[in-house]
Amino acid sequence: MRERREGALAAVVVVVLVAFAVGSWLWTRRLEPRAREAEWWAQGGWRVNAVVDPAKPLVLTYNLWTSATAAPDTMDLEPVPAGDFQVVQSNLAHEVDVEGGRTYQLCRLNVSVRFSKNYLDHRIGFLVNAGPWKRILPYGRVTCRVVRTSVNWLDVSFVSGEIQEPFVMRDNLIALTLRNDTKAPVRMLSLWQAGDDGISGVRVVLSGTRTAARPARLPFTLKPGQTALLQYVLQPHPGTVQQGLIFQPALVLRSGRTEGFEVMPPVVIERAFQPWQRREAPGVVPFVEAVPS
Repeated sequence: MRERREGALAAVVVVVLVAFAVGSWLWTRRLEPRAREAEWWAQGGWRVNAVVDPAKPLVLTYNLWTSATAAPDTMDLEPVPAGDFQVVQSNLAHEVDVEGGRTYQLCRLNVSVRFSKNYLDHRIGFLVNAGPWKRILPYGRVTCRVVRTSVNWLDVSFVSGEIQEPFVMRDNLIALTLRNDTKAPVRMLSLWQAGDDGISGVRVVLSGTRTAARPARLPFTLKPGQTALLQYVLQPHPGTVQQGLIFQPALVLRSGRTEGFEVMPPVVIERAFQPWQRREAPGVVPFVEAVPS
């Protein structure tokens, strides 16, 4: 009998210790729930002003910051509203920053999208599937004009590579190199945009001639084999952009009796954002998602 009592007492002690351990673990989880959570910041608030060709997808920039120790290797995106545009491809790159002893990761998405109809100040977003979570996130507003008579008469490139700089409301000088590789003269008639951002100072400087120092205005004829520098000043409307602007104009051209639109490379102007600064950031959507423990 004594041995039975001692065995029963030992079993009770074990049960009490196990219950105490489980209770302590649950209480710790209750006191520190954010240890199991990751903060995210979706950098929305973009505005798109673009002349688009359905055969040439437009690349949109979208940033997601997180304080999670590990970020997803892939993210699937779907258009919101569904059917308004098509996600052709998305590329994801990661950058890591350590600030104040805390690690942050930037998930930078370059999303190729195709617009098949015109939009005027149309709100869009993405359904983002990051693996641990799935969420609808806003992107911004789009004004676009679809052109069906897109041409490729000129070899066009930025003078100093891709335009990528901090967002400013002042004048932004844009410079493009144009080369006529066709066998016919190409007449540049005007620079055309979908929205109503400010464009001024449009001029052409012909390379390799005595008149190179004297810029000309549009319209301007570029002969076969000639290279010219196209310059203009972009002035975003104040108050219409929160985090960034993607601006893609088109040149109205004529070759012989045929007219067409040559879509220019997009100008990307982005406002810098870092989540550790904790400053007011219009357009940025913060949220918290639980991660597997």
